[in-house]
Amino acid sequence: MPSRPVILDTNFLLVPFQFKINILRELEYLLETSHHYVISSKTMDELKKLGKMIGKDGMAARLAIKLVEANRSKIEVIRSSKYVDEWIVDYAKQHGAIVCTNDGALRKKLKSLDIKVISMKSKSKLGVV
Repeated sequence: MPSRPVILDTNFLLVPFQFKINILRELEYLLETSHHYVISSKTMDELKKLGKMIGKDGMAARLAIKLVEANRSKIEVIRSSKYVDEWIVDYAKQHGAIVCTNDGALRKKLKSLDIKVISMKSKSKLGVV
């Protein structure tokens, strides 16, 4: 069976620092199907911009960049010129992807399109919403 893409949104990649959750390990428990992770090149751009900031958000973004780089074999960065949210919706529709995001408006839009979404369920857990 082909591997199903799992899109990691920018705010989702900040979770390990903000809530001390190992998102990749949690996702392994949640996802029973064969899968691989994808992010938009614009997500990396957003993280790099955030990473220049001082304080918790900057630190979270720098950690997220390290997480992506350390897991290059598992996380594919896909070149894109679209806004991140627009790319996520299009890619998810085209490839039957699961989307990991904590963005309320994006979650609502994805749910209306019957796209599976994973986000923070509580401060210590991820779940399918």
